[in-house]
Amino acid sequence: MEKEQFQLYLQNTATLNTESLEEVKKLTSDFPWFTTGWLLYLKNLKNLEHPDYDAVLKKVAVMVPDRKVLFKYLNNELPVNVPVSVRDDRSTLYNLEGDVELKSEKSLIDKFLSTDGSRLRSGKVNLGVNGNNGDKVNVEQSVKEDEDLVTETLASIYYQQKNYDKALDAYQKLSLKYPEKSVYFAGRIKEIELLKTNN
Repeated sequence: MEKEQFQLYLQNTATLNTESLEEVKKLTSDFPWFTTGWLLYLKNLKNLEHPDYDAVLKKVAVMVPDRKVLFKYLNNELPVNVPVSVRDDRSTLYNLEGDVELKSEKSLIDKFLSTDGSRLRSGKVNLGVNGNNGDKVNVEQSVKEDEDLVTETLASIYYQQKNYDKALDAYQKLSLKYPEKSVYFAGRIKEIELLKTNN
């Protein structure tokens, strides 16, 4: 298939007919990673109400990152000049329907990677609201232990780290939170108190 013919199919999917079917199908067999070729082939099958449409739809649906966009593309519901994109395995963007690009939302990881790394800092940081010093909050103060977040695992970690005061406090909170296990927690509390007095 020539480049010009391919672009014509992209710009006007109504031109996809019986004559174009073999050309587009050959494109998918020559370049199986080429998502846009598969989309054109699927659209061609839909235009012809071909019996292979359902089987190919299942295959293409896995390739496309946004199935809502695929649905709209197949049903001619994509408005013109709406940015939407589909990437093939080589991360190349392809235009579909003339001015319309199939573009899925950036994944959470892509958004994270594209953010400015200088915003990620460790240590003591002050967060201000509208530049007012009175509104600043110390991050260290905002990271307080929540009593609802105390778990047996956390209590066990405190115990293993020999942080007996925190472990004791955690087991006491757990004993109140889970009275059905209070006998077990009482044993752990007694054990920790013995360790504290021996150390």
